[in-house]
Amino acid sequence: MDIFDDEWMAATESALEDLPPVEGADAVIDFVISGSPAGKTTIAVTLRDGRLTSMMVGRSDAVELVISMSYDVAVAILTGEMSSDVGFMRGAVKVEGPHERWLLDLRPVRRSALAALAPVMADTTV
Repeated sequence: MDIFDDEWMAATESALEDLPPVEGADAVIDFVISGSPAGKTTIAVTLRDGRLTSMMVGRSDAVELVISMSYDVAVAILTGEMSSDVGFMRGAVKVEGPHERWLLDLRPVRRSALAALAPVMADTTV
């Protein structure tokens, strides 16, 4: 499957449906990826208590955080070559909205999500 295509989105959503709960880890996030093979891609994710409640291609109407990065940085994060914290510190991951929510409150969710996505990324063409 190709990264960000319909099959990848379905596999990703399935992999993320059993994330462990993290009380208070609520957010509506738009991930904006520039320079992907399909052009600029936005994926809207909604979390409640650290659990994925929705994920779709496109922008959310109630976005709280916008996380922007290039395609190469997104691939590096999704494959475990770079952490999102390192990407942020290097300026490669831009955060619009409450930075502390992204950097601190959602850190355990990000870690769990990336671990859950490892098998999906192993079957993904980037």
